[in-house]
Amino acid sequence: MNVVLFGSTGILGSRLKTKLEECNINLHCPTRQDCDITNYQEVSMLVDEIKPDIILHSAGFVNTREAEKKPDKCIDVNVMGTYNIIKKCRRNDIRLVYISTEYVFDGTESPYRTTSAINPKGVYGITKSCGELLVKTLHNHLIIRAPFWRSETFNVPKAFTNQYTTRRYVHEVVDDIVKYCFSDEIGIKHVVGKYQSLFDLAKQTTDDVEGVPIPDEYVGILPEKIELLED
Repeated sequence: MNVVLFGSTGILGSRLKTKLEECNINLHCPTRQDCDITNYQEVSMLVDEIKPDIILHSAGFVNTREAEKKPDKCIDVNVMGTYNIIKKCRRNDIRLVYISTEYVFDGTESPYRTTSAINPKGVYGITKSCGELLVKTLHNHLIIRAPFWRSETFNVPKAFTNQYTTRRYVHEVVDDIVKYCFSDEIGIKHVVGKYQSLFDLAKQTTDDVEGVPIPDEYVGILPEKIELLED
């Protein structure tokens, strides 16, 4: 089996790469220099050369604050880049596994099931929602929403006390993502942990973290309460 992993140098992607290397597959992990997903010709040439059975798409513009400052760049990567991959998957009949986010929801109607209507707040969430809708035009697709903290421990000094989430630490979501990647699942899957404040999540690994409310500059960008439910 041939598998292409886009985004293998990212925080989640690098761990997915390590896990996938343990599997009995031919794994290909193009960097941005190898293949710019915003360029359809580069995507098409790479796919024609490798002929993958599955594409795992974890690449993206993920900085929520920067997305507000650079919406066009965020759209280019998260929407147009995703569309280029989708277009090639459709033409070559390739399974696409798309890593999405809990930020497709605004947090006002928590908890959320896989069937809940999306309603994003900020630019990042809007672009990932667009990606989800485009991915759904493929027959063989899986959208995975796997909220995670970007390290194996809480690695910043402050954590929000009024943001509630079902995040786990990044290394804890990898096994489930890989399992679903090779499954026959079609549609949307939630990969979640315990529903708790970000501060409580932080205290699991970092005793001296300081609890703070969401700063004013993030209000309107970050949803406060997103409980994802596994169906």
